[in-house]
Amino acid sequence: EEEEEEEEEEEEEKQQSKSKAKSSSSATPSSSVPSLGAMASLLKAYRLACHYGDPEAADAREEGGVSRLAITSSAVYHAILMGVLRRVPRALRQLLLADRPQLLQSTTPEIDIAAALDKLPRWRKVGPLVKSFWGNSIHLLSISTDPAMAAFVLRSLRPAIPLLAPLPKLRDRFFKLVLDLFGSSDAVPVRVQAFLSIRGLATALPQPALTLALKGFYRAFLASAKFVNAGSAPHLAFMAACAVDLWGVDLQTSYQHAFTAIRQLAVLLRSALALKTADAFRAVYCWQTVNCAELWARVVGAHFADKTELRPLVYPVAQILLGMLRLVPSAKYFPLRLRVARALNRLASQTGLLVPVAPALLEMLAWPELRRSPKGARPQGQAMPDLQLQLRVPTNALRTPIFQEELVRQVLDLVVENLALWSASPAFPELAHLPLVALRRFARESPVERFRRLARNVVEVVSKNVVWVGGQRDKLECGPKEAVRAAGFLVGKSEQAPLQIYLKMALHKAAERVALRTKEEA
Repeated sequence: EEEEEEEEEEEEEKQQSKSKAKSSSSATPSSSVPSLGAMASLLKAYRLACHYGDPEAADAREEGGVSRLAITSSAVYHAILMGVLRRVPRALRQLLLADRPQLLQSTTPEIDIAAALDKLPRWRKVGPLVKSFWGNSIHLLSISTDPAMAAFVLRSLRPAIPLLAPLPKLRDRFFKLVLDLFGSSDAVPVRVQAFLSIRGLATALPQPALTLALKGFYRAFLASAKFVNAGSAPHLAFMAACAVDLWGVDLQTSYQHAFTAIRQLAVLLRSALALKTADAFRAVYCWQTVNCAELWARVVGAHFADKTELRPLVYPVAQILLGMLRLVPSAKYFPLRLRVARALNRLASQTGLLVPVAPALLEMLAWPELRRSPKGARPQGQAMPDLQLQLRVPTNALRTPIFQEELVRQVLDLVVENLALWSASPAFPELAHLPLVALRRFARESPVERFRRLARNVVEVVSKNVVWVGGQRDKLECGPKEAVRAAGFLVGKSEQAPLQIYLKMALHKAAERVALRTKEEA
């Protein structure tokens, strides 16, 4: 009898352990995945918070069936918004893809995420919750006036961007909203988070998401590029940096959009060259066209070294910039020439291709007004003009000493920057011959002593570089036709070039002039 009792006790213990294991195994998934009922109730409260204060809030509560809910304090309002935005995007993903979490983590645009989500058995129940969450979140973002709140909402919504794939109307509304925030917001955090959302839409959703992102981004850039001043210049520079990143997502798709935009610039330039009317010239010599040409120079130059898709666009972009450089040979457009020459130097540096910028710059030193003494003396306390924020200068300012001094300094700096790109090339002595002739002529004929001194300094350092390269070239045991053997000429020694050393000093002095001008303007 005792043995039978012991056997019965052992069987009871085994059954109890099995029932505990089953209960624990069944409790694990239910505790990790939220329930649909709790999520629906939470999203009703979130809808009430997003529409809090709206004139039609009462009607919205009645239609949504949330008349029993009420926000009694600011603490409750804050808790609902913060809790939902921080936790619901991940919870919706768990509800929808508890057995396939890897699907929404893919960033390959070619994957048809929309079709995959529509075919999931849980989408019929979870889809309305996703639609409610996104619709209310977009409404909250559209009425938000606090930059910190808008930035937080954008940052919180990024994990839920893949859920927009089966909801094209909400996707388009969110696209329009973030593009507007990116182009018009004055707060830097909002612009950063808006761009990250644009990039997330382009990478996490299938086509036409990337096409919508590229087209919408370029329209936002065109709207912001119409005018440039001290306040908008940093924003345009940020947008250009973002364009480089966005156009690098899928270079094959980006090529089509870049080609179309560059062709439009080429048509404007061709019309100006053919018609030669004031309106045609103004269509090219305006801030929008100049900023767009600079943008595409940045984009094709940034992706030249590692990718090949955008390389065919380098030549047309360079030709457009060179055409703009000489379109109107008037002194009042010297600031525009300087800006375009700066973009060409940047493109040559990124691509390693020879762009003839120095001859166009030296034409400015041959301007007849620089052969005469400036009118008057520089007034005490007058700030130097910022030529980077101007496309043209008034006629009465052309002969002022302050304008001519800044013009000569910037021209010489850009000439040095262009020649320094080839300071370690075996062809540098031949390349520098004509610029040296023009610089010596300017140093000889200019009536202003400080201009002659600046030109002589450049002539001296370029001549030193010619001698340095010539000495190293004499040691070569190959001819110009043996390009493969000459490719290793002065590899790793370019920093020792006299022109490179001088360029660093010139850039440092230019930065000091900018700081001084900023201080004088303040």
